Amino acid sequence: MTAKVEPDPKPSFPFSMVESMMPMYPLIALMGWMLVVISFVIGFTTLSSAVTEWFSEVKADREASTALNDAQTTIHVIETWLPNLKFLGLGLGLLAINMALGTIAKKLRHMGKVISYHIEESQRQKMPEIPNRVRLFQGSAMMGIMILMATLIIGLVLAFGTVTDYYESDTQAGHNLDTDTSDLGTIAAIPHWLGPLRMMGMAFLFAGITIALTVIIGTLKYQEDMLKNL
Repeated sequence: MTAKVEPDPKPSFPFSMVESMMPMYPLIALMGWMLVVISFVIGFTTLSSAVTEWFSEVKADREASTALNDAQTTIHVIETWLPNLKFLGLGLGLLAINMALGTIAKKLRHMGKVISYHIEESQRQKMPEIPNRVRLFQGSAMMGIMILMATLIIGLVLAFGTVTDYYESDTQAGHNLDTDTSDLGTIAAIPHWLGPLRMMGMAFLFAGITIALTVIIGTLKYQEDMLKNL
């Protein structure tokens, strides 16, 4: 006999969108791995060749040569945005884990309802409400991935804006004389705040995984208690 399980109420936006994404965790994981591979390819080819070209000359020649300016610009531009792409790829991998754990929790809850359906109504325990931790881990995961997306956008804007303008400017030869230092100060500060922002996004994703595991543990404990009381 097939159990007619009453479905859970549909969550409000944006959690409804998150739950519709949960079954797509293999695709999300694949996208993450693709971004990591793309980051490796860009670093191994474009960035490494520019670094080789730049450091193959002695310091005096590098500072005097305008021909190497393109290589120096390429190095600084890619170093500004590429780490953010790599972390976004890693973040998508963690998001996939969040979505997979959410799918497991949802299936376990459905299984608990099926078991409860086959128990006599007089002995049947009331199915608990969906814990707030479900929305908490979903929100934490989405917050984390949005922060990582924001860091990539910020990195691209800075890389192809301030960084490019500075290293392609006519005052490049005067950089070592401390001229035109306003943009240089902005560029030097980027790793000190953009890096921690990336870590904050990763922290939200790891927190989501931890909370999702507590939801699964709680669901399994409820089913254990239900079977013990049977």
